[in-house]
This record gives sequence, structure tokens and C-alpha cells, in this order.
Amino acid sequence: MEDTAAKRRMYLLLALTAVIWGIQPLCIKWLVAEWSPVTISAMRYIFISAALLVIAVRRGETFLPPRHTVPALMAMGMTGILMNGCMQFTGLQYSTVTNCTLIAAASPAITAFFAAVCLRERLNIIAWFGIAVSFLGALAVVSHGSWQVLVGFSFNYGDILFLLAQVAWTVYSILAVRVMRHISAALCTGWAGAFGALATILYGILTDDFHPTVLPFPLLAAFLYTVVFGGVMAMLFWNLGVRCVGPSVTSIFQNVTPVVGMIGGVLLFAEVIGTLQIFGAAAIFGGVYLTTHANIGGKKATKLSL
Repeated sequence: MEDTAAKRRMYLLLALTAVIWGIQPLCIKWLVAEWSPVTISAMRYIFISAALLVIAVRRGETFLPPRHTVPALMAMGMTGILMNGCMQFTGLQYSTVTNCTLIAAASPAITAFFAAVCLRERLNIIAWFGIAVSFLGALAVVSHGSWQVLVGFSFNYGDILFLLAQVAWTVYSILAVRVMRHISAALCTGWAGAFGALATILYGILTDDFHPTVLPFPLLAAFLYTVVFGGVMAMLFWNLGVRCVGPSVTSIFQNVTPVVGMIGGVLLFAEVIGTLQIFGAAAIFGGVYLTTHANIGGKKATKLSL
């Protein structure tokens, strides 16, 4: 009974994470007018990691992580922050936002595969069916109800970067599982973010693409949203989900993000939702329900704590 309640609380936090990340692109779109993507990523994680490390220390943890976890934390910073962010941003220079979102919809299946190989996490037939249903729903939402978008999909260099970015994020999540066996989610996310910020700054200096400037108030508010909500809260909730219910179940919530974007388009830009998009959104939630309620490898939720 307690295990079921813990899972439900975790699912609510992961749903909230999807909502937060669904809103965040609007803030990023405003910020790129002032800062480069590399600058945004580096500056975000400087503040995100600092906040999380303060949280960990105030809870009584030692500031420095155990020595044996440092290589994995550095790898998390390289894959989840530097590689994932830079490959997605660079990919957008060669491909479209639609292609980026379409490929991101495959992330749960990619994560499930790597989790099965690296962590021996097993999905039953119901969970795989839920992933498939959610994937098809995401295609319907991203295509705006037009099959012509899917038929016209073309694979190019940018799409390869999008796919590699999803693999990098999957590696980040799987490494997080191993690291959080030894330290808390806050300390893990904080140090991974710190290493990622440092790597991104070095990359930005080498490419002459790191130029932070003073932001006007509206852009500062957008930046703070990406730090407090899209960073500290969402990253912490994500890693808690990875630890509590596993990478495969956690990743399925990524497909909720396009639904949030669709709703935002209706509320903010008076966009029209087609019938196929409505069915797509329903399919996403149905797929999430099936996957989260399937018995995945007999896994029990671990204690929900920072």
C-alpha cells in the first residue's frame, strides 16, 4: 500500500515536470534573442547546481561527493548537459522543431532498451504497448493532425544530432541510477550540473560562443523560470523518478510535453486543435497510464526523498 502511494506521488511529480518543460521553450525562445544557446545552458546550470548543492548541504550531506562517484558525475555532466543541449541546439540549425519533437517521442523506447541492457530492467507486454500508444499519440500531436507532416519527414544531419541527443539523455538517466545508490538526488543532480556547466563554458570559450550579458527584467524573469522551475525543480523531480520508478517509466512522461505545448498554443496564440490531435493527447495519457500501471520487472518504488 505504501509502495503504491509512493509511486503515485512520483507520477504526479513527473507529470508536473512534463508541464514545466512544456512551458520552458517559450522562455528559451525569448532568451536566444539576447544570449546564445551555449550561454543559456552554461548560465542556467551554474545557478541550478549551486542551488541543489546548497539544498544538499543544508540537509546535512557532505559537500563533496564520494570519490568513486566523480567519474560518473562528470559523464552525466558531459552527456546530459553539454552533449544533449548542444546537439539539440545545433540540430535545429539543420532541421526543424517538428522533426526534433518527433524524434524525442522515441525517447521512451530508447531508454527502455538501454535500461534493459545496462540495468537489466524488464518491461512486460503491457508496458511496451503503453510506450507504443504514447509514441503514436505524440506523433499525432506534433503533426498538428496532418499526416502530410509525417509523410514529408526527411532525415538529415540535424535529425542525427537529435537522435544522438536522446541517446545522451538516456545515458545521463542510467548513470544517475547508479550514482544515486550512493548519494542523494540533490547532490547527484547538483554535481552533474556543475560538471556540465564547466564543460559547456569551456566549449563556449573554445567556440567563442559564451558571452553572458546583463538581461532586461522580462528576460531575467524568463531566465529565472528556466533555473528555478525548468532546472532545480524539474531536474530534481526527473532524477527522483529515475531512482524511484526506473528510467523506462520516467521517460514515458516526456511524451506529455507536446500536449502541454499544444494547450499553450490554444491559450496564448488562439491555435486550433484538430480532432486527431485530441485523440493523440488521449493516446499519450492512455499510454502513460498503461506503462505506469504495468508490473515492470517486479520493481518496487524506493523511498521518495531528496
